[in-house]
Amino acid sequence: MKEIVKIGIFGGSFDPPHLGHLVLADEALQHLSLDKVLFIPAFHSPFKSEEQSGRVELRCEMLELAINDHPKFEMDLHEVLRGGTSYTVDTLRHLKEQHPDDELFLLLGGDTFSEFSSWREPDEIVKHVRLAVVNRPDFPVDLSSHPYGEHAVTFPMPLLDISSSGIRNRVAEGKTIRYLVPWQVRTFIEFHGWFRSSG
Repeated sequence: MKEIVKIGIFGGSFDPPHLGHLVLADEALQHLSLDKVLFIPAFHSPFKSEEQSGRVELRCEMLELAINDHPKFEMDLHEVLRGGTSYTVDTLRHLKEQHPDDELFLLLGGDTFSEFSSWREPDEIVKHVRLAVVNRPDFPVDLSSHPYGEHAVTFPMPLLDISSSGIRNRVAEGKTIRYLVPWQVRTFIEFHGWFRSSG
């Protein structure tokens, strides 16, 4: 009998990937006893600007640099290769076809979980995965009051106030991003001059 594999699904723009992303994935791995985490960069997120679609190769390169030294982190390019707007429900249908007998966990921040009801086909999403929601000190999650709480589990994460938009702003302002992103990503950004202000 084939052993069930527990897989974390972590989608996002990763523009750029930062230590908050990596800590979240690693905490999920430990607390949910996952076998691996799939990082899935969006080609174009319905919640993000068109500009990020144009940086897709850059984002994938940075993500590969960020995760390649972790034996249980992998990148899945399904959304990038598919192109167009990336909807989670479509990706999960594809992943469930690839992993019909495995247990999938969709990793979400508490803020994202609070908006989950407005996503495309949330009822269909929870047919394919368990929702795994970060429970942070600054954003506590109450599953009992959420319409999809019965389909969710929570896991703790240390408070890290890091965001991709904040990192892009720091680079544009000429400020350091040391200790906010993996050193490989910082070196890549500095070498290519990404996110610098054009002014």
